[in-house]
Amino acid sequence: MRILIVDDSPTVREILVKTLTLANFEVLQAENGVKGLKTLETEPVDLIISDVNMTVMGGFEFVTMVRERPAHAFTPVLFLTTENGADFRQIGREVGATGWLTKPIDPGKLISTINRICN
Repeated sequence: MRILIVDDSPTVREILVKTLTLANFEVLQAENGVKGLKTLETEPVDLIISDVNMTVMGGFEFVTMVRERPAHAFTPVLFLTTENGADFRQIGREVGATGWLTKPIDPGKLISTINRICN
């Protein structure tokens, strides 16, 4: 399975790459929503993991634009963020997120969530 990580924190991306690679996933990375959209133009992915608060283009705008693309209208999207308020989660659902996990990252929960969503 191929996963795209969209997060402006190099440290978070590094942790996710290590965690997901150890679980035998192929991982692509983008540091913001604009670069994430460019990646999706040329690379097929099975799942997207995105932060909410990013520079250049945030997660809500990114996922809204992902959902406008026929090839990714139903691609599972997980938000992985420090935001945990009900209002943020509601916006996430409205833009088309499949799930919501909070930082710090719990590797076991991340992998089990991915497996549940994608199987």
